[in-house]
Amino acid sequence: MNHPHKKWDGEAAAGQVKLWVSDMCLHDMGEQVDLLLLAKKEGLLAPNAFFVLMLKCVLGHSKLAYDAQVEEVVDKNGLRAPENGVEGLEIFHLFSNRSGERTVIGYIR
Repeated sequence: MNHPHKKWDGEAAAGQVKLWVSDMCLHDMGEQVDLLLLAKKEGLLAPNAFFVLMLKCVLGHSKLAYDAQVEEVVDKNGLRAPENGVEGLEIFHLFSNRSGERTVIGYIR
């Protein structure tokens, strides 16, 4: 896997990851989606792996602005694209989330 922030031995874990959880605070929250899709492409994820992404909005001050940002990232970064095999995608603002944080869950084939 070639990513500037993360390095791991993909061969040792190939197809073993059944649960992917990401709670990173990144300047570009879309990188969390990119890393999930890269893990799938590299064969790290087991079939029908469940994922949880905690996306943190750094711009805006309203629920509508935060919701729109997360929807845009999910769409722009391809999480809803049929070729990525995501099913059961849902976006939540959980009671324990900060005001600008959203939890994105689903399964990836």
